[in-house]
Amino acid sequence: MPEMKKTRDVFLWCMSVVYLFAFASLYVQIPGLYGDNGVLPAKLALNTEANSWQELLDGQPTLLKLTPKLGLDVQTGMDLLCLGGILISFFCMVSRGGRDVVSFTLLWMLYLSLYQVGQTFMWFQWDILLLEAGFLTILIAPFKIQIPKLKFAPSHHHDRITMWLVKWLLFRLMFASGVVKLTSKCPTWWGLTALTHHFETQCIPTPFAWFWHQFPTWFLKLSCALTYVIEIPIPFLFFAPVRSLRIFAFFAQVC
Repeated sequence: MPEMKKTRDVFLWCMSVVYLFAFASLYVQIPGLYGDNGVLPAKLALNTEANSWQELLDGQPTLLKLTPKLGLDVQTGMDLLCLGGILISFFCMVSRGGRDVVSFTLLWMLYLSLYQVGQTFMWFQWDILLLEAGFLTILIAPFKIQIPKLKFAPSHHHDRITMWLVKWLLFRLMFASGVVKLTSKCPTWWGLTALTHHFETQCIPTPFAWFWHQFPTWFLKLSCALTYVIEIPIPFLFFAPVRSLRIFAFFAQVC
């Protein structure tokens, strides 16, 4: 169980960092994307004002439905939600004591609220992935609220089940990413030529993308074939009974 507790702590810390980057990157984009003069004003996606808990949860549940009652416009409300997310995630990142059920529940609620009015700019795979992984984080995080006459242990036997759910999420992500390339019937993926143009057309090119694009065609085709191997058969090794195979699968995914 000590090893499981350490794995859980590392996962929770990583999720704190992911949340911090997610809220911080969205915060600076709110005026241009969701402001009154933005590309897709958020106020147009917020149709109702919540006068009760039922109205708050109906349809698209978001804390932004409370902004009219607080005398705030939607853009200011989004700014406050992002700032709250930044502060909570930063606290979770620097303090192990902050990484508990309450903190990650708040982070998930804040991001879900922003997602509901995010429209096209938050309909990408990674936003849904963060919400799903964030919900699992709530199940994984320790319950540290002090209740009289009740004492909660730092780790439980069911931690293996919740961490297995994270492994299952990773398996679904990688396996589906590989299968969808083939089921799309795209001639570039079937012809192993997708990577000859992928690095110059991806959404957010990395600093290494230009250099990788310069590799010869045969190497890029080989990389495409290896992508199928890494994404389709190797994820099954996540559940292998032999630890060395699981470690091999880990390094393959990182690579």
